Amino acid sequence: MRRRFPSDSYAAEKKSRLRRIRNRACSSLSRAFESGQLSLRQYDLLSRRPTRQQKRIIAAERSRSVTALVAAQTINQFLDSLEARTPISLRELAGAVRNAVQQP
Repeated sequence: MRRRFPSDSYAAEKKSRLRRIRNRACSSLSRAFESGQLSLRQYDLLSRRPTRQQKRIIAAERSRSVTALVAAQTINQFLDSLEARTPISLRELAGAVRNAVQQP
């Protein structure tokens, strides 16, 4: 189907949408979007919230990511320290992850 107007194209719509979002978003939200941490939809929805709330959400997401990385590194170190065919104690693993995540 032929477009009626040049502005009917997705590229033009996306450009104006990004401009509108950029005007509402705080700088940390824009950086998160540009670095690929947020989808366009998430960026749009979060930009509609108050600036203080945008910053709080981005900080919480950043903290969650750091915590997940620390947990993954702890699991890798725990598994690397075991010898071959050694049974894994999930209680020990959970304790190690909990201790690593709770450290400042």
